[in-house]
Amino acid sequence: MSDIHLLNPEQRAAACQSEGPVMILAGAGTGKTKVITNRIAWMLSEGIDPLKIAAMTFTNKAAKEMRERIMLMTTPEVGRKLSISTFHSFCLQFLRRWPSLFDLDHKFTLLGTGDQQDLVRRALDEKKWTGLFKADELHYQISQCKNWLVSPEDLQKGELPPQLFVSDPDILSAVYSLYERQLRLNSAIDFDDCIFKVVQALRKHETLKTRIDKRFSHYLVDEFQDTNAGQFAVLEELAREHGNVCVVGDDDQSIYSWRGAMYETLERFEKVFQGTRLIRLEQNYRCSNIILKAANTLIKNNSRRKGKTLWSQSDCQTPILLRSFSDSTEEARYIAEKCQSFRGFGTKPGDIAILYRANSQAKAIEMALREAGIPCKTYGGQSFFERKEVRDFFAYLNLALNPQDRLALWRVINVPPRGIGLKTQEHIEELAKNSGVSPWEILNRSDIASSFSSSAAAHLTEFTSIIRQLNEMPIENPAQCQKLGEAIIQLSGLADHLRKEVKHVLSRQHKIKNLMSLPTWIEQVASNISVGAEEEISGKKLMDALCLGNERPESSENQNENKVSLMTIHASKGLEFPVIFVAGLEEGLMPHKNSLETQEQVCEERRLFYVAITRAKQHLILTWARMRQSGFRKEQQKMSRFLSELPDDPSIINKEEQEELLSPEELESRNRKSTLAKLAQFRSSLGK
Repeated sequence: MSDIHLLNPEQRAAACQSEGPVMILAGAGTGKTKVITNRIAWMLSEGIDPLKIAAMTFTNKAAKEMRERIMLMTTPEVGRKLSISTFHSFCLQFLRRWPSLFDLDHKFTLLGTGDQQDLVRRALDEKKWTGLFKADELHYQISQCKNWLVSPEDLQKGELPPQLFVSDPDILSAVYSLYERQLRLNSAIDFDDCIFKVVQALRKHETLKTRIDKRFSHYLVDEFQDTNAGQFAVLEELAREHGNVCVVGDDDQSIYSWRGAMYETLERFEKVFQGTRLIRLEQNYRCSNIILKAANTLIKNNSRRKGKTLWSQSDCQTPILLRSFSDSTEEARYIAEKCQSFRGFGTKPGDIAILYRANSQAKAIEMALREAGIPCKTYGGQSFFERKEVRDFFAYLNLALNPQDRLALWRVINVPPRGIGLKTQEHIEELAKNSGVSPWEILNRSDIASSFSSSAAAHLTEFTSIIRQLNEMPIENPAQCQKLGEAIIQLSGLADHLRKEVKHVLSRQHKIKNLMSLPTWIEQVASNISVGAEEEISGKKLMDALCLGNERPESSENQNENKVSLMTIHASKGLEFPVIFVAGLEEGLMPHKNSLETQEQVCEERRLFYVAITRAKQHLILTWARMRQSGFRKEQQKMSRFLSELPDDPSIINKEEQEELLSPEELESRNRKSTLAKLAQFRSSLGK
């Protein structure tokens, strides 16, 4: 059932228009998800076929939540017919449906980030450049090239968009070319190819555009400010002719330029789709007016904004607290004490979040919280999906679903160690090349014993038997997918290997816990597949969904954890908490020292601070330190320029004690006196 009657006038105007280009400028906390779901419900009530509607967002979690809301407002049957997905999933369906139009083998594999970086390392080995360049940096630059629709040939010609920075076009072009050759050799694509290849084909094959036009007539894009050049090109190619496209975004929250997002994308949309109707959502349902006044004042310092002023009906008058400290240790201790104080007034730890610009800031704060006995959880660090035990598991899963996957085969043929050494692997590869078949076909020959020693043949037969057993397991429903995951752990011996080889107790427990969480997560992903328009589960669909999944598996226990959250500001996007701390507000951290070369970089850092501020519902505490550890020494810091851009009004910003007015010598003297006073008090208590 539609909630149109519950929307405010601006939200209603945004929801009740199904034709033509529309841009919804949705400020933080203005109820954009409610608007999007009501807009889709309105379109359905207007008689638009659900199969004709394509909605795109940037996480699988957001897509799932959107579909579930639509199902509640309409029916499960209608909800399943809608195409609601990420940009990458949306485009991947066309690669799977018509692979020949994209010069792909019908069995192509989608590689994860770790495998992509492995291919870059092999390219460096091929050029004998190992050790001269970092594989992860070159991989990032290749990814950026694809986001900007730049091919190796474009690099060689020097045809680059001005926004794309490449440190050495000749080096990158050579590595990029070898990287692409390896993708073709392994019948594989990377994440960026999902977009890149679709744009290339749309511009080359009118047939493809015609086929998609018959399938979809209305497009809706959430978080539009986060789109990169490739994603915008997909939308432009598909929606320009009929113009039935609605984008929802906020230029003040564009904080992902490092992955290709363009803050000016809203301007480009209005130029491409002439006659765009612009609707501003300014009523905020999250923050107090105190917090919104600070956010509005800050962001007005950015130029080239669409412009909006957020306001709220909240009657909370708690001022923002700004506090400075002698060093980062004292800052962390204060944050812990303040969290304890909030708990004393009934605030749950799960209602508190501590945000910072860089992951390196987390350690001191986490230590202070733990010393104070405050439960906390730090988000970030190494990607869950790049951990060795997780990548090994997925390699087995790849082989279970597609034994011809060469990259997966070579990754785990001797993991855990089973006596299949490098010489044996090289011999398998040589036999495969000479016979013109895949390594898997060599392993399945009946005369394999004649090509290897009896010991090697026995080990190879054992490995082949494991993969065959896994390959024969059905995956027709989510429960069977979970059983396959459990069988991988049991037959592969991965968990037993971790128990024997990982000496550190906590590390061993953590790795095994990661591994054991995967079968249940596979079941959850498979369940989501069956919710969409395509109800049957296949190996390709399952692996695509798993590879495109950008949320790590969490147990129900973890999801309900009542702990203080520690995370970067980037990771906090889309979240909200009653209490927010923003720590380390110093020049060099916020704005970050790597983002001071251009005015636009500084503007993006200001948008990042704006995002941090608008995560808070009632309480916002801003902190910075005069001294901060850098390597093996402490360095003097300056207050962030952004703090001086906040309102100079005590009713809005309560600055408490302004330690920034004290010199380092005065601070040291004051701290010494405080310590001596505490010691005197302690001696006095002993005397009593």
